[in-house]
Amino acid sequence: MRIGILGGVPAALGGGGLEVQIAQTAAALERRGHDVVRVETAGPAADWDVLHAFGAEGNVQFAVHHWTRASSPLVISPVLVISPGTMEWAQHATARFPVVATAAAERRRLLRRADALIAITGYEARVLRRQVGRRARVSVIPNGVQIVAPGAGGGEADGVLLLGAVSRRKRQREALEALAGTSPIVVAGPFSGEAGERRAWEAALATSGARWLGHVDRPDEVARLLTDAAVLVHWSEAEVQSLAVLEAIAYGTPAVVSDIPSHRELAAAYPGWVRVATDAESLRTQVALARRSPPAGPAPRPATWDDVAALLEPVYERVR
Repeated sequence: MRIGILGGVPAALGGGGLEVQIAQTAAALERRGHDVVRVETAGPAADWDVLHAFGAEGNVQFAVHHWTRASSPLVISPVLVISPGTMEWAQHATARFPVVATAAAERRRLLRRADALIAITGYEARVLRRQVGRRARVSVIPNGVQIVAPGAGGGEADGVLLLGAVSRRKRQREALEALAGTSPIVVAGPFSGEAGERRAWEAALATSGARWLGHVDRPDEVARLLTDAAVLVHWSEAEVQSLAVLEAIAYGTPAVVSDIPSHRELAAAYPGWVRVATDAESLRTQVALARRSPPAGPAPRPATWDDVAALLEPVYERVR
């Protein structure tokens, strides 16, 4: 098939997990013999059998709203970064305002246009069905992992690793405050936030003694950080399905994570390798347990990106 790919942040601006998901999915589809068209850079004569949009935010909404060429079925991976409670309630409530064109309402309009929806977790699938209707065609396909040989140096043996863009949502500052003085800590990821948040972040770094590496995107460097660490900490308040957690356990490094639906799903799928912490005290306790008594046996084997591509093929075939 010929698959059009739409969405993501331009490489010149940075990006994060969504851009990794797009790039790895596209590469895996090509390895399986499909042609992939990156729609944002394609010319006016380009066409495709299925358009697969990643994300359901403003950039994708605008593009699809003005879609007049190369008509095809539309598949959307919304990648909804929300958690239960106020965040989810606001998502559903503002999506149904009858007059005001809220971002949530425009997202719901886009989702209802799709011929098929791809959720990454069971929780995201439930949110999507509530958004679009129980008859929505939602398939659950997880994220994948890419395993590469670790590069030389760069990690902190027997320490704690925080991996990913530093932001209010991912709560690295709170994790540092909770873990200060308990173990060596390495943070890898660019900063995303306002000036006041940056000052608070730098203060937490100074107090905790953590080593901040900034942006690290080479796969072999990430692999070295993950294999050197005793435990990965991922304390996000909302997550679709963390690539950092999946990659950590695939390299044999246990993870301690926040108490949100996608993390609970991973903890159920990989008992002992993913530990859920409910508060700061629990975070310290679970990290200590993971360091003192790491899980026995071989490392888990999450889905690869080739597995993800194979699961996408029946969805594309069904709608084309």
